[in-house]
Amino acid sequence: MTNIEQLKIFDRKILRRPVAENSESKGTMILLHGYGADEYDLMGLAPYFSANLQIISIRGPGSTMYGGASWFDIDMLADGGLIFNLDQALDSTNKLLQLIPEMQDQGIISDAKIILAGFSQGATIANLITLMKPELVKALLIMSGRLDERASELIKDSTAFVDLPVFAGHGINDNVIPVEFGRQIVSFWRKLPVLLEHYEYPIGHEICQEELGHIQVWLDKL
Repeated sequence: MTNIEQLKIFDRKILRRPVAENSESKGTMILLHGYGADEYDLMGLAPYFSANLQIISIRGPGSTMYGGASWFDIDMLADGGLIFNLDQALDSTNKLLQLIPEMQDQGIISDAKIILAGFSQGATIANLITLMKPELVKALLIMSGRLDERASELIKDSTAFVDLPVFAGHGINDNVIPVEFGRQIVSFWRKLPVLLEHYEYPIGHEICQEELGHIQVWLDKL
């Protein structure tokens, strides 16, 4: 990766791809990675996004036994089911709601609103940030995610979401976060006055070329 800067704010590792030299900024996209990944993971998508778009990738505060990072713990039940630590997810969300304004105060992010993008665990956190502080978010991009079970309790005023662009994509063969969870996200956002685009792909727990193409078209319309 070229033209990538390494930052550290509040002891958090952050990668930044600034807007191309002599280019007019179209805004800032913040990337939130999945469980066991790190800040480098989704930054590999940066070449697919406009050079006029600043890209920031933030490392989760937790760690996993595999050496990567996380936003919250996941416990496996005897029947193979998964339990997400929702309190940790809310704690990670609140920390980002401190970190993002700090980057704005430091001039790293000059935009009043951001495009928030998350994959898997990162999508859960992106949902929570948007629900807790919708005025911070210009658009929401959710890839292969799951919705916090207490999501509806976080909505203070549904009019705050009027015409918010939301993109939701999920693999129908996902055996990590089954597509049913992605459909729950879609059903949730459809009850709010957002501009929702929803796609499903013949893939597993991953991002495919077709999804990236849909995301590029969606971003161009913002």
